[in-house]
Amino acid sequence: MKNKLIILTNDDGIKSSGLNALRSELSQIADVVCFAPAEASSATSKALTFHKPITYSTIAYDDGTIGYSTTGSPADNVLVGFHVLKRKPDLVVSGINYGDNSSIHSILTSGTCAAAFEAYFHKVPAIAFSADLADDSQMFIQRGINFDKMAKISSAITNIVLELEWPEDLAFLNVNYPQQITEETKVFITSPALYKYNNYMIEKKDPRKLTYFWLWGEKKESFPENTDSWAVVNQNGISISPIGLNLHDTSDSSLKLVTMLQQQIKDNMLY
Repeated sequence: MKNKLIILTNDDGIKSSGLNALRSELSQIADVVCFAPAEASSATSKALTFHKPITYSTIAYDDGTIGYSTTGSPADNVLVGFHVLKRKPDLVVSGINYGDNSSIHSILTSGTCAAAFEAYFHKVPAIAFSADLADDSQMFIQRGINFDKMAKISSAITNIVLELEWPEDLAFLNVNYPQQITEETKVFITSPALYKYNNYMIEKKDPRKLTYFWLWGEKKESFPENTDSWAVVNQNGISISPIGLNLHDTSDSSLKLVTMLQQQIKDNMLY
């Protein structure tokens, strides 16, 4: 019987310690092939590269396997993986990300989660793993986190998922870790909060007196109970969220609005 096959990717880049810690653990339960961006690609969402070629180089690992470092986005890397591999993978795993990806706003912005979204469109199950940061600057210097314990837990979760039937409407599992994991750390089943950061623009002048903007944000201090951000930030727990992709709003108020618009278009349309 063939071993299970996993595509492993991320948005922090092929050299990320989160990716490599996870690769080491996953390699003990399945065949793992890394397809990851050559450079950090955080907050790229589900961008795809149409305007230029995607190139790659191979990475030789100590266990004799190779990985692929590409110029593409995280979602691109999933597609490159599907093309290169000779058989359909059993699972796409993305992470472990520097910075938790809790809240709807972060999920839709994250390249880590976008890779998992891309897998869903090709009917491949996926899990995204991310870790909260004590200081958001760690996201850019990629230091200060020991991923070993998170990688072991992630591997255990992955091993279970590989043996279960994947729900048809489940896009991916979004798993977020707190800054520290101890024996007292609780695991919460959560739904996404709306947003985690209060974002704002910093406006400054460069040496040529031209105005530029720098996007930044401050993490909120409290979140609604039983949401992913609440579990990670307020409870220092592990959050597991099943993420779906039904973008169709069927509430009465929305249907009333579009019905009114439909009639207005009919009444004012020139044929």
